[in-house]
Amino acid sequence: MNWIFFDSVKSKFDIMDSMETFLFVCQIVFWVALFCLFHCYCLFPVTLPFVSEIFKRKRNVEESPELPHVSILISAFNEEAVIERKIKNLLEIDYPKELLEILIGDDGSKDRTAEIVASYADKGITLVKAPKNAGKAAMLNRLQAQATGDILVLCDANTMFFPNVVRELVAPFSDKKIGCACGHLILSDMSGTPLGKGESSYWDLESEIKKFEGSLDRIIGGNGALYAIRRELYTELPTKKSVMDDFFVAVKILQKGYFCTFVPGAIGTEMTSKDSSGEYRRKIRIGRANFNYLLSYLPLLNPFRPLTAYLFVSHKLLRWFSPHLGIVCFLASACLLLTKSPLYIAAFAVLAILLLAGTLKIVPQLYYFLSMNMALLKGFFLAFKCEHGGGWAREARSEETVSSILLAAFAAFTFFAMAPTSAEASDIAASVDIGTMNPRFSDFNLDVDAHVWYKFDQMVFFGVGSGYESIGDSYYVPVTASMWMRLPIGSVILPVMTGDYGYAFGNDKRMVWKVGGGLDIKNGDHSSIIVMGGYENLRKRDGYVYVHAGLLLEF
Repeated sequence: MNWIFFDSVKSKFDIMDSMETFLFVCQIVFWVALFCLFHCYCLFPVTLPFVSEIFKRKRNVEESPELPHVSILISAFNEEAVIERKIKNLLEIDYPKELLEILIGDDGSKDRTAEIVASYADKGITLVKAPKNAGKAAMLNRLQAQATGDILVLCDANTMFFPNVVRELVAPFSDKKIGCACGHLILSDMSGTPLGKGESSYWDLESEIKKFEGSLDRIIGGNGALYAIRRELYTELPTKKSVMDDFFVAVKILQKGYFCTFVPGAIGTEMTSKDSSGEYRRKIRIGRANFNYLLSYLPLLNPFRPLTAYLFVSHKLLRWFSPHLGIVCFLASACLLLTKSPLYIAAFAVLAILLLAGTLKIVPQLYYFLSMNMALLKGFFLAFKCEHGGGWAREARSEETVSSILLAAFAAFTFFAMAPTSAEASDIAASVDIGTMNPRFSDFNLDVDAHVWYKFDQMVFFGVGSGYESIGDSYYVPVTASMWMRLPIGSVILPVMTGDYGYAFGNDKRMVWKVGGGLDIKNGDHSSIIVMGGYENLRKRDGYVYVHAGLLLEF
């Protein structure tokens, strides 16, 4: 009898020690993730002006009365709406015509883009036509091979130049160590929508960061809308997977020991996004392209070039992983509610309020921030998937006409409050699954779950759930806010991750949270068989391992 008593006491102490260890690890994870996010978006931009002043690079300028020969390269695809305006804009550039070459590549457009460009042949505009749509990278490689200029100016078809742009861009190249010069892009928001306002504000901050990095001559990535490089420093762009040409080319120039600078006087203008869903898809492509070649960018972490490494980590690497850090930070703060510490309760509340303010579009910048990070996260997972073809599609810009709602499901009323009145039926899904939850596999406790989901896209669902749990003589009815993440790896069988957090009612009331994963086995276009497993914690009780099977319906 005494042995049973001592074993029981020892078991309780072991559980307490395990919980203390778990919460200690959660605290470390929370503060590390929070600091990384704070540094990336707050501390780095605030301290960068001081860093740029202390480490400002002194240029070795060689006076030369001769202007370089310049080639302007534009890769165009279905740009019928803007290409003629762009050509007229280029013809007004204040630069000697005999030193200026304009090459416009038509990448297999289905509209009148090539016809319009060809009509300006007598004005010095050269059309380079591809037989089929192979992608921007392939077209830029083709244009670069044909260009004769010492300096290549790369830009987008929808970017309009100030007349002095080329003169401003070529000026820094009087320093032989400057390999890349990035212009100043100004986004004009004509829509007044949350996405447009957020994108414009975000780009204003990005331009300020580039300005101070330019003082250091260490811009981490160019701006595809407007940048110039030395022709001999051009690195052929890979075409098997999508790539961000401006970032790839600029990074390779830095890795070769040259410098990249910012030219605030070289101004180009663009409109903000017309279609929020199109902008979201564009951000996904950007994220995927960045993660596709992440390993090739890691040499920037060279400890013998600490300033470049610091800028790369602070400006790019942490930003690319900010959705991962945000999820980890939020989940850790949710777990730390178990400590009942006012600090962690406040931290969770602040994170929840910020998320709601963004998803409800109360703060446009937060809405844009959340959408951007969701796109980055999807791009991250897509980078593990094979790509087929190098073609690309142009996204319209100007005014927003479609709005995607990012839902943060903390409670049932939040879910329904954020559902758009014009939502299509395909935005909704539901799931039902049944199984067992046990402290060990020899037991059997009935566990039934049901969820209603709002589909942010085919990858991420937010929703609310409830169900029934029978544990011995006790029963519980949990009400949870839930997230479903379907990873885009595979076609019929896709891995998934899930998370639930809420309250369980029944014999008594308890906080409940679940984390798990499994397989989504497609059963046609609108239904799936789901097989799930994971861990569930009911406060003041031991943890449970659960195994479920069920059905997901996408209406």
